[in-house]
Amino acid sequence: MLESNQTINHAPFQPVEQTAVARTLHVVGDKFAAFAGENPGVVTVSALEEMLQGELSSPLNLLIGQGVSLERLTTLETLIRESRAAALVTIQSAPVRDRAPGKYTHKHYSRNTIITTPEKDANSDLYRAFVVLDDNCAEMSDHVTGHHLQGVIFFEAARQMFLAATERYWIEARERPYYFVINEFNITYHTFGFPLPTQMTLEVVNERVDAAQAGAIVLDVKVVFYQVGVPITECFIKYAAFEKSLLSAREGLLSRLAIVKQSQVPTLAS
Repeated sequence: MLESNQTINHAPFQPVEQTAVARTLHVVGDKFAAFAGENPGVVTVSALEEMLQGELSSPLNLLIGQGVSLERLTTLETLIRESRAAALVTIQSAPVRDRAPGKYTHKHYSRNTIITTPEKDANSDLYRAFVVLDDNCAEMSDHVTGHHLQGVIFFEAARQMFLAATERYWIEARERPYYFVINEFNITYHTFGFPLPTQMTLEVVNERVDAAQAGAIVLDVKVVFYQVGVPITECFIKYAAFEKSLLSAREGLLSRLAIVKQSQVPTLAS
C-alpha cells in the first residue's frame, strides 16, 4: 500500500505503430494507357517510373501485366533499387521472366514470343503457360484500342502454345527438326480479354503417330485462355508435325505444281 507522500513514475506513452497496408498495382505497357486511365489500381510502366521519382506514401505490390517486356522490367527493377522508395516496392508477379525460348515458338525476335514456356501439369494431362505480351510484338504493332486484347493475340498465343508444347514434350528428345502443318483452327471468343494476367491451358483431345508418314505426330488439341479464373477464349486445333526432310521435299513438289498450273490460267486482258 502506498504512503501519501509516494508517487508512481509512469513510463511515457508510446503510440502503437501501425503497419501501412501495401497497395497492389497492375503495371501494363504504355499501349494500354486507356485501360490504365479508366481503372483504379492500374498504371502504365512509364507512369510508374515517374511515380518512383517522388515520395511514396505507402508500400506497393506490383503485378506486371501485359505489354511490359522483359527488357523494360529489367530497367524498372534497376530504377526501383536506385530510388528512395526501394524498401517500399515489391514486384509480386512477373510471368514475363519465364518467356519461352524462340526455338519452341519458332520466333527469331524475343519480343514476338508472347507465351511462357509450357509446363506439364503434375496432376492432369494439361499443359499450362501464361500470355506475356510485349508492347512491341508484331500483333500489337498496328491496331490497338488501348482497352482490350485484340482477337489476333489469342490466335497467335494458341499457335505458339501448341508449337512450344509439341517441341518440348514430343520432339525435343528426337533430336531432329520438324515442320508443322495446321489442318483446322477454330476459335471462340466468350468475352473481352483485358491486359491482366492471362493463363492458358492446352489439352490433348486426340493423338496418333502416322507411321506411313515416317512417324509424323498428329494431334488434336484444345487451348483455353483464362482471366480471374474464367474462360474467355477457346481454340480447337488439328495439326501435324512432320520430319523436315520429308515435308521439304513434298512442299517443293507442290510449289512446282502450283507454278505450272498458274502458268496455264488465262490472264485478263488489260
